[in-house]
Amino acid sequence: MHGRIDSEEITLDGGEALAKIALEMVRNCRRTLDIASRHLDPEIYDNDPFVAAVKRIALGSRLARIRLLVTDVRPVVARGHRLLDLSSRLSSFISIRKPGRDYQHFNEALLLADNTAYIHRRFADRYDGIANHNDRQHAGELAGRFEELWERAETDPNFRRLHI
Repeated sequence: MHGRIDSEEITLDGGEALAKIALEMVRNCRRTLDIASRHLDPEIYDNDPFVAAVKRIALGSRLARIRLLVTDVRPVVARGHRLLDLSSRLSSFISIRKPGRDYQHFNEALLLADNTAYIHRRFADRYDGIANHNDRQHAGELAGRFEELWERAETDPNFRRLHI
């Protein structure tokens, strides 16, 4: 991460603040981005600046890794989403899965950038939560939870159709 280096916890209390912090974090991200979301919140993740920042990560390093864990797949596919379009063009760098059977009721939202910056919402359907631009320890704890979800996640046939 470069740019912001402060390690102050930020309380998020609405969609506008959340979208702003998410964009800042993704713009500062260099190599790894993990997002766990109920339906890839369009207000946060489905806009040109955010998608352009994700694309820059994917194309900026051959070691880039972007993982999207989406709980409720159907509305995302039905509505369309810029990140889905990008993932179909850059599938070597962007992976999408849904939580496995044991985790289908996971209702938190996470954004982890370079295992240093994070946004954590305890309830995915609400826009309040906490964020920090530079807290490797807490980001690492959240990354461990994300990794557990990811390892037990599965590919959804709806996403596979996007790549055909």
